[in-house]
Amino acid sequence: MGAYHQMGHDSWNLVGEDELADFSGIVLSPVNDSPEQVIERLGRLRESVNHSKEVILDPQFYKPSSDRGRITSWPHFSNDLDTADLGDIGWWRKRAEKLTEVAHEIKADSICSPAYIPRVFGRGYYEFIVRCAEETAKIAAPENIDVLISALVNFTDLGQKNQAETIASNLTSTSISRIYLVILGGNQPREHHSDLDSLTGLLRLIRLLEEAGTKVLVAFCGLDMLLWKSAGATSVATGKFFNLRRFIPERWDDLKEGGQIVSYWTDEQFISWLREADVRLLDRLGLLDRGAAKINPFSSKILDVIDEGKGEAWLGLSWRQYLYWFMKNESILTAQPNRIDTLLSSALANWKNFSTTSMLMHDERNDGSWIRQWSNAIQMSRRY
Repeated sequence: MGAYHQMGHDSWNLVGEDELADFSGIVLSPVNDSPEQVIERLGRLRESVNHSKEVILDPQFYKPSSDRGRITSWPHFSNDLDTADLGDIGWWRKRAEKLTEVAHEIKADSICSPAYIPRVFGRGYYEFIVRCAEETAKIAAPENIDVLISALVNFTDLGQKNQAETIASNLTSTSISRIYLVILGGNQPREHHSDLDSLTGLLRLIRLLEEAGTKVLVAFCGLDMLLWKSAGATSVATGKFFNLRRFIPERWDDLKEGGQIVSYWTDEQFISWLREADVRLLDRLGLLDRGAAKINPFSSKILDVIDEGKGEAWLGLSWRQYLYWFMKNESILTAQPNRIDTLLSSALANWKNFSTTSMLMHDERNDGSWIRQWSNAIQMSRRY
């Protein structure tokens, strides 16, 4: 179904932009906006956007209790979430009823079923969230609201033998044909998933679900979107702050200090996020492909700013550059999923060329090491 815009803090102005019009829909965040704000902003969006975009409401019950933002203003949220018996299907049924009511009120097309973070990601947990999704679907059906199963998976667990098969078996045991896949753990903010066994298991899970006829929407993606699409994921979602920090449940809210003012260049040739100093470095070394970069209209604008050398901020352009890259590459990989092999091979060659210069990136985390692991994980997942 395409690329989805995961709504973060102050993201609404990006959704209706002409250059980003090919996003298929948006995933609403109760953490960032109240129901009243969502109704008002969706109204303006529908007036400004010529074609229809799917609106999905993620209830975000899995948001950590430390800071839930605006979610407490939503009627589906219950103040006893941290003390309730989360194994009580009746309690979740009430949440689903409220969730459906508010989804109808804001005119959402679809909702993600309620789900929570368990102590153990075992068979019993997945059986329960499927049951919650089925209860939600029964309630939402009269309102013509579609339901996606919220499936939370532990990245590390997926490295265990047969874990992907077990989870896939549970999630496909229902007539609900869409899954909202949330990947938890496995890396630090702005670092890339790189554990080979876990990556292989995750790719295997996505492939098994899609082969069973279940359409997967992978939430909170970054550059790793390339991996999920290569495994056959129908849809992927991201947000504008992902090129600044990991847009995952542990880090929902816009940071008020540090990081917020830093711009990152999304480099397709190296499959990496680069600070301005490293963009300049690659350019001086002749390793920045300006011709290829300018296919992205926002890359052209960023290069103009950098070339002027006046220190002008390009934070807003960096968000747009990344979202444009995400949107276009999602479309390309939908049509040509095996193109990932060419992309990764090219990136490996570019990192090798950089290593021969004996230069070092200003951002020490940028060494391209994840590319080799991604390539190996893809090849391993195809062997099953």
